[in-house]
Amino acid sequence: MIEKGNFALHYYDKAIDLLKRLAVIPAPSLKEDKRVDFIISYLKAEGIKDAYVDEAKNVIIPYNDDGKRDLDVFAAHTDVVFNTDDFLRLEIDGDTLYCPGSGDDSAHVVAVVLYALYFHREKINTRRGILFVLNSAEEGLGNLKGVKTLFAHYKERIKSFTSFDASLGQGIVTEAVGSERYLIKVKTKGGHSYKDFGEESAIAESAKVISALYSQRVKDATYNVGTIKGGTSVNSIAESAEFTYEYRSTKSTELKKMRSVFFSTIESFSNEKVKIDVEKIGVRPCGEKTDIRELRSKAESALKRYNYSTEEASSSTDCNWPLSLKTPSICFGLAEIHNSHTLEEHISLSSYKKGLDIGYDYIISLTTSFH
Repeated sequence: MIEKGNFALHYYDKAIDLLKRLAVIPAPSLKEDKRVDFIISYLKAEGIKDAYVDEAKNVIIPYNDDGKRDLDVFAAHTDVVFNTDDFLRLEIDGDTLYCPGSGDDSAHVVAVVLYALYFHREKINTRRGILFVLNSAEEGLGNLKGVKTLFAHYKERIKSFTSFDASLGQGIVTEAVGSERYLIKVKTKGGHSYKDFGEESAIAESAKVISALYSQRVKDATYNVGTIKGGTSVNSIAESAEFTYEYRSTKSTELKKMRSVFFSTIESFSNEKVKIDVEKIGVRPCGEKTDIRELRSKAESALKRYNYSTEEASSSTDCNWPLSLKTPSICFGLAEIHNSHTLEEHISLSSYKKGLDIGYDYIISLTTSFH
């Protein structure tokens, strides 16, 4: 068995080679097929024959799983926020690797693949079975389809869930930020900008609704209008417009309050001349009170070796779903990420080298602790 702190010594070069090949493959949420096909081919070429893809496009690599044992899950999501079918640009400049999605979450996908490869090759004795998972649909409107499907299949057999995501050094995510997301469509009669001046405009009415939503004063929640579009031309009174809206909180009671305000606001602007339709397009649950002390302790030990922060953090991740089911779950990163979710996203390679060791140390500590 590789000693703690030495995984990168053996696997760093392999990790960079795999990252160069995988990170450029487009993988919008719910359209991860190309990346999934690549991962499966890579695993088979490396001798892992029992990996499979489920109906949600999760790549699942079982280890020491007899179909009955309790399971520890180690996951990273294959999808990225960029909705393109074109290959993504990647370049390395000194200690920096540039590529959209390189840190969120391609570098972590590579790490999980290599951890799975190592366990299979070395036949590590573990206290439970393990699922190494490259799951789909974490970003945006993927709505956690991948992890939801995973739990639908394995249910109560999953005793812990760890997601490798976010930036190394930003602590350990122990609390889930829940959210609800909507598409709001506004329709009016519209007309000619001159002859029909005074008729209701769908764009103007949308602006009124948005302004009202933004007048809220909240303490334990956030909200955002993310997109807006509509209208026909500069000389037309818009007869249709639409926008997307979300609110977030770590508390389910606050989500309930936000929901009430949202629908009452919509109702106040609806009338015979202004029709407003609301479609729920995304839900992420808050977490329930869950005992994560063992996971947190193992993560703290691994992170402290390299003097990285172990502060608790809250975020919206794949952990939302298991935490809502009271399954012990945490999330932390294995590389320092900059400009995440932008075309200028990049990671520090020296930090990734440390991160590979941190992830390995954590998994070894958790899975080989017999008590």
